[in-house]
Amino acid sequence: MSAKLSSLRKRLATLEQQWADRARLEELADCNCPGIKSAVAFLAVCPRKFEEEINTMCPVHGLRRFGKIVIMNFVKPDGTAGEWAIKLHQLIESHNLRLAQHSQTGIAAEEDDESKEP
Repeated sequence: MSAKLSSLRKRLATLEQQWADRARLEELADCNCPGIKSAVAFLAVCPRKFEEEINTMCPVHGLRRFGKIVIMNFVKPDGTAGEWAIKLHQLIESHNLRLAQHSQTGIAAEEDDESKEP
């Protein structure tokens, strides 16, 4: 009898995992995060365009996830970084900070929800 029960538990666990995977895929269908939708690094060239990208919200995650970001850096003849590269670095740092704060807020909300459950 315990062998049948063990087999049923395994099959149930497999079905629950498949159900969770399907739900996750359906949820991610609306995601517009470059870091999740693409295996290629995100190329940041123009600060104005990049700022528009980081301020566009994802319907699934809120703040967008970019994954690896590559900055197209144009170096001045004297060897210093161009103004665009400096601005892009600042935008990336700002977005990473917002993303970390957003993640911490989400974790705190989940912990509050779990503490309220009976």
